[in-house]
Amino acid sequence: MLVRRFVNQKVFLEVLRPASSFNLSCHRKYSVKKTPSAITLMDHLKQRIKATGPITVASYMKEALTNPVWGYYMKTDVFGKEGDFTTSPEISQIFGELIAIWLVLQWSEMNKPTPFQLVELGPGRGTLMSDIVRVFQQFKGNIDDKFSIHFVEVSEKMKQMQRHNLKVSEKKDMIENTNIKVNWHSKIQDVPKGLSLYIAHEFFDALPVHLFQKKEGHWREILVNLSSSQQVLEFVTAPGASPLAMSMNLPEDVDQCEICPEAGVVMACISQNIAEHGGCSLIVDYGVQRSDRFSLRGFKNHELVSDVLEAPGHCDLTTNVDFGFLKQHSHSDVTCHGPVTQKTFLMQMGIRERLQALLRNANERQAQNLLSSYDYLTSNQKMGEKFKVMAVTKHKPKDPLAGFHS
Repeated sequence: MLVRRFVNQKVFLEVLRPASSFNLSCHRKYSVKKTPSAITLMDHLKQRIKATGPITVASYMKEALTNPVWGYYMKTDVFGKEGDFTTSPEISQIFGELIAIWLVLQWSEMNKPTPFQLVELGPGRGTLMSDIVRVFQQFKGNIDDKFSIHFVEVSEKMKQMQRHNLKVSEKKDMIENTNIKVNWHSKIQDVPKGLSLYIAHEFFDALPVHLFQKKEGHWREILVNLSSSQQVLEFVTAPGASPLAMSMNLPEDVDQCEICPEAGVVMACISQNIAEHGGCSLIVDYGVQRSDRFSLRGFKNHELVSDVLEAPGHCDLTTNVDFGFLKQHSHSDVTCHGPVTQKTFLMQMGIRERLQALLRNANERQAQNLLSSYDYLTSNQKMGEKFKVMAVTKHKPKDPLAGFHS
């Protein structure tokens, strides 16, 4: 059975078109229109804290990232070379192609049910989905247009960019020259129930977290408050136990802990739909098996910022995803696989073979870009070890899941 799956995987890889039809740029280029920087979110936060007292770190993150007026994700293009960070799909289309092949494999193992939903959480520019659709289209009469797309997206500006990059018509919300309908939802609970293939790439790491510090044997929540000068924000420790700390059953063998209740809610929703209606999920993110220290950090112009409280709304905020926490909040009738490193997953999915196929048709510049992209995605010092991959399926397969062989 394992041999058959490996053969199927090679067959799917060979369906992909030759390099001549591919964008071989190492870092994909997009036109970027800059919008004026937010200048009033700090004032808003100061006023809020003065009125109601210190706020949780989760509240601060939510304001900084998704405030409708000043939120970081709500006002500009934050991805790629011109933004503040780069994601795997922006580096190389090979990443998206292998994700697509994994989805085709899972769909085939389910006996090719139609129709189905392809759901992406936090789709960014729509680059990953564009690559997936392009690969699906190469399986004519098979998986090519027997699905609908559902984006979970809170930013109107990102929705416009996704619509543009996927060439979605304004009138019918269909991708040009296809029968694929695209839908947008502000939260996962609004996605219709039904057989779904979920993708969450760098989604969970931006969800708001609560920070807890153990003090004299008791958990205290870390809050954001105004400094004594009333001019800057600073972290403070709550004087007493918070209701959340008492209700979360925090671990006893660590002194620091990050908890993301919203991640638990999202995971419960996804896994319940898979348990009841079938499908699968693939999660790719910065992550650890268990949170045992603070990991909150900010990025600006591809560099770590020294103070995440200094300029809310002007930098990306992210934390390590606690994959153990996600597993704990999964439905009892699904199976979780991994996490494994991104390097392990991509190697098992055939990234080296795909690279060699593209290099055969590449000129010198294209070859350099391809090799650079490959290194960035798989190197232990870059994304290869830092990013983890976890999958969720309805049933436990007889053989190891593609990409998750031990």
